[in-house]
Amino acid sequence: MVKSDGFVMGRRGALRVLGGMAAGLGVGASVQAQTTGGGGLGSSALQAVGRLFSRPQGNLLIVGGGDTPLSVQQRFVALAGGPENARIAVLPMASSQSDEEAQEVVRDLEGLGARAQVVEIRPTDVNSTAVAQTLEKFSGFWFSGGDQSRLSSLLVGTRALQAIEARYQAGAVVGGTSAGASVMSRLMLTGKWRTPRNSDEEEQVNIARGMKELAPGFGFFKGAIVDQHFMHRARYNRLISAVLDHPQLIGVGIDEETALLVRADGQWEVLGNYYVKIFDARRAQIVDDRGPMAKAADIRMHVLPEGGLFDPRRRRVEFQEVNIP
Repeated sequence: MVKSDGFVMGRRGALRVLGGMAAGLGVGASVQAQTTGGGGLGSSALQAVGRLFSRPQGNLLIVGGGDTPLSVQQRFVALAGGPENARIAVLPMASSQSDEEAQEVVRDLEGLGARAQVVEIRPTDVNSTAVAQTLEKFSGFWFSGGDQSRLSSLLVGTRALQAIEARYQAGAVVGGTSAGASVMSRLMLTGKWRTPRNSDEEEQVNIARGMKELAPGFGFFKGAIVDQHFMHRARYNRLISAVLDHPQLIGVGIDEETALLVRADGQWEVLGNYYVKIFDARRAQIVDDRGPMAKAADIRMHVLPEGGLFDPRRRRVEFQEVNIP
């Protein structure tokens, strides 16, 4: 028997609790099945559940699109092990076009001393042992731009993504730009809108709840939802709308030529040329009266340029040597 927080449960009940926690925090269905099955908690399931309560040793570096600044590329290579040691997989699957962008990224990274190569994972290979073993050899992973829904539908729940996550947990850096940034969170914006209910709503361009389509993402960027090309495409309305629908998630809007580094120590650091905007509604007052227009108070917004730091646990911002509680 297991006693926990005043409840007494049998072994099967304890496993069901672990399975429920795994499902609620975005662990794949295969792991949940292992935790709740009659065969007991296998080693792979124990490792997956353990990751829920441990901080990844790796870093995320996500770019809002446009040209990736040289300083951001240099930081990525450094996090992957530095010149001569970094071995980086460039994954182009977000795009249905040629891998020209991916080849350009490879040339840029090789120019900085890294060993880089394009790794295209086909739908028939996402659960391949050979592909998983190949991915285990890299210290960095870079997802090129395109359509984040292509990445999600291809990789979520697969052995290939599990291999990349395992490397991230162990210390590898995972990055991406545009679609490769949006897909990093557990819930991601697809860019699609819900079908309007009436003609008035069809013309609505204001902030509204329930209007934006969300889909499963990779789940590497915990507690956040990301939008990219933020300033260039004026995406405030759609990100704020998504945050109002999911106030437990911090909205992160990344401008072009700008990156957010989600560090292994839990801090978020801004790199590049413009801004990262953060929308924090975790303590906001949100009115749900089923009307089409959103109503909310006390949403925190932060505007962070290069060098800005955000602590999501303490809700604190730093600008160089200036601290703002």
